[in-house]
Amino acid sequence: MKWLETETAAVNAHRALPLLVTNYFEAGREAAKRHKSARELHRFRVKTKRFRYALEMFAPVYGVELASRLRALQRLQKMLGEISDVYTIRELLKHDGHKQDLHAEGKRRIHEFREYWKSVFDASDQLEQWTAVLSGAPKSSLKR
Repeated sequence: MKWLETETAAVNAHRALPLLVTNYFEAGREAAKRHKSARELHRFRVKTKRFRYALEMFAPVYGVELASRLRALQRLQKMLGEISDVYTIRELLKHDGHKQDLHAEGKRRIHEFREYWKSVFDASDQLEQWTAVLSGAPKSSLKR
């Protein structure tokens, strides 16, 4: 979406960020599916980081409505980072006999990520709530 120089940052953000959140949720739903590799989850981690940073740039536009959502993104990014760390260490120690233990730990952390995604991000109406916040919808229209 093109940034309009004749509009304020707030107007541009309210126009552009809802599409960004929709794309992010599509990527998250794909990442949370079974049988995703550590490499695929790492790519989603990078997408999460970029999404979070984009939102943080506009935090003053959104105020407190965005703060809890940014905390949820930070937690998700941390979880994905821990998955990446486990599999990176696993690769480094592949000849030390710890490969199976690390694989089990990686699977456990992937399961935690999936559960967090489903319960926090992909819970009922979450995409709609994120979209409403980012589009600047009146607070009364947001479901709690």
